[in-house]
Amino acid sequence: MEAYILPKMTWPEIKEALQTANIALIPIGAQEQHGHHLAEGCDSYRAEAFCALLAKRSFPKVVVAPTINYGVSPHHMDFPGTITLRPETLIAVLEDIVHSLERHGIKKFLFVNAHGGNSTTIGVAAENLARKYDVEIAHTKFVDAAKNVIQEEIESTHFGHACEREISECLYMVPEIVRKDLVEKGDMNEDSFALQYTKSDFVKVVYQFNEITNNGNLGDGTKGSVELGEKIIEEALDGLSAFIDEFSVSKR
Repeated sequence: MEAYILPKMTWPEIKEALQTANIALIPIGAQEQHGHHLAEGCDSYRAEAFCALLAKRSFPKVVVAPTINYGVSPHHMDFPGTITLRPETLIAVLEDIVHSLERHGIKKFLFVNAHGGNSTTIGVAAENLARKYDVEIAHTKFVDAAKNVIQEEIESTHFGHACEREISECLYMVPEIVRKDLVEKGDMNEDSFALQYTKSDFVKVVYQFNEITNNGNLGDGTKGSVELGEKIIEEALDGLSAFIDEFSVSKR
C-alpha cells in the first residue's frame, strides 16, 4: 500500500497498519451550493482527495478515516440542495469517531477541514474531546497551509467560496466536479451591509450567503487553473506533512 485509507482496507490490514500509524486524519467537508460551476459536494471531495495525498506523503505514519460529508452550512440554506448539520451534531459525530479509533489504540488525531463554516465547531470539538478522551488533537483548514501562494496569486477582494482558489484546487484534485463551461465571476451585492464586514478583523456579522452574492460564488472563477491548484495543494502538503512528522513523535 502507498497510503492507509480505512474504508478501502480489511481489518487485518488495518491491524497491521496500526503497528506504524499513530495519527488518524479525519476529512471534514460539507454539502452546500458552490455557484453554477462546482458540484455541491465540493468541500467533501476536496477534503477526501487532499487527505489521500497527505497520507501518501506521510506514509506509514497516518491512517485516513472515512470523510464526514456534511458540515455546518446554515448560511447556504437559501440555495437548493444544501444540507446542514447543527454544530452539536458535527461535534457528536467527531466524538464517536475519536472514541471508536481511540479504542483501537490511536491517540493522535488531525481534523482536516475543507469548509470555513465548520471551523468554529471543529475548534470546540477538538478542545473538548482532547481532554475528555486524553488524546492529542490538532485541526486545520488545509488551505491555510498555502498562505504564500494565495497571497501571491489571488487578487480578488472577496474569495474563498467557489472562487478562483477553490476552482483551481478542484481542477487539480477532482476535475470531474467542475462545470468548465459555466465558470463565472461572483455576482456580488456591493451594497450589502454584511459584505462590508466579511473581511473585518474586529467584528463578525451573521448573514445568509445570498445577501452577499447573487450567484452563490465569490471571486473570479475564470482565473482558476490546474497550475494554480497544484501550487496551492503542494504548498499545503509541504506544510502539513512537516507538521505530521513532528506530531507523530511529539511527547505530551
